[in-house]
Amino acid sequence: MTKNRKIAIAFVIAIFVCLGFVIAYIFAELYTASDISETQLETTDAMKFKKEYEDLNGKTDESNNTYRSLSISENNPIVYATASTIVNMIDKDETFIVYFGYAKDAWSRSIIETLINSAQEKNIYTIYYVDIENIRDIYTLNDNHEAVRTTEGTDGYYDLLNKLNSVLDNYGSLSYDTVVKKHTVSVDVPINEKRIFAPNIILIKNGEPKILATGISSLQTDGFMDLTTEMINDTKKQFESLYSGYFETTTTTTTSTTTTSSNVCTKDGC
Repeated sequence: MTKNRKIAIAFVIAIFVCLGFVIAYIFAELYTASDISETQLETTDAMKFKKEYEDLNGKTDESNNTYRSLSISENNPIVYATASTIVNMIDKDETFIVYFGYAKDAWSRSIIETLINSAQEKNIYTIYYVDIENIRDIYTLNDNHEAVRTTEGTDGYYDLLNKLNSVLDNYGSLSYDTVVKKHTVSVDVPINEKRIFAPNIILIKNGEPKILATGISSLQTDGFMDLTTEMINDTKKQFESLYSGYFETTTTTTTSTTTTSSNVCTKDGC
């Protein structure tokens, strides 16, 4: 074999080796890009929300109640927001829907599938979600049977109370037992403050709170009970009314509220 032929063969081999490295590099980059896309998909707000709520399926709470099992669409309209974000949107006179609740709350779990399904039916593409489990204040009774705030809410929460005041329900009252003429009676101590309960779904139009819906059917008396078709239909009607208000082009000066009795949601449960 001549010297020139050996050089030619070596050159061809070198080219093939280089091509191999190039092809391997290209495939590695494509795999990495695919992996990143999958990771990004898994961490969208919709997927995050689905995971947050479905992770509790079949598990039990501190009182040994079994959390309701949920199946939430991967294409749900949920977008995470903070209390401060919602306040800023109100200050900018924006129109939007916001859901206040949290994954461990039995009442929130009762309505969330219908909230999402009916939103998709009505072409509602965004519902902001504020997790209120740890942002609210808590009142208890002291030794003198006076209502005192024992846990402070966040600044954002108090700003929300101010902005949403016109549609919010009152905190409610705490009670204690006392004996009157040898009979035990319950005494209510009112708390003069509004409260964001779970679940509260509120329509904001041009920066003004217009409609509040809980979605809870008056037929549902327990957050863990099985939901009947009639209960689900009651929930759906509340949300359809709220969604209709979202699309209305004319605004009114009257604030409308669509809720069930606030007595359905106990302070500890909601």
